[in-house]
Amino acid sequence: MHAELKSGDCAILALVNLSLQIDAERYPEKMRWFLLGAWVLILAKCVAVWWAIGHWQVPIHAAWIIVPTLMMAALATAVWLVHTED
Repeated sequence: MHAELKSGDCAILALVNLSLQIDAERYPEKMRWFLLGAWVLILAKCVAVWWAIGHWQVPIHAAWIIVPTLMMAALATAVWLVHTED
């Protein structure tokens, strides 16, 4: 019952089997605190945007600002955590 693989299936299978192993000892404590501080600032900004848009009745939904902010921050964090030095 094995289906034949198409050309793009190998890449998808490689992504599915990707295991992320993050070694906390690889990053100095100072860098981890910096990352935590950056996330605290990002979340504070998101709360401030949510409040400001509601308070001043800006005619957009706060998610238009908050969601891309969180997505880019998560992407940057993921790249930082899984990078390897050559």
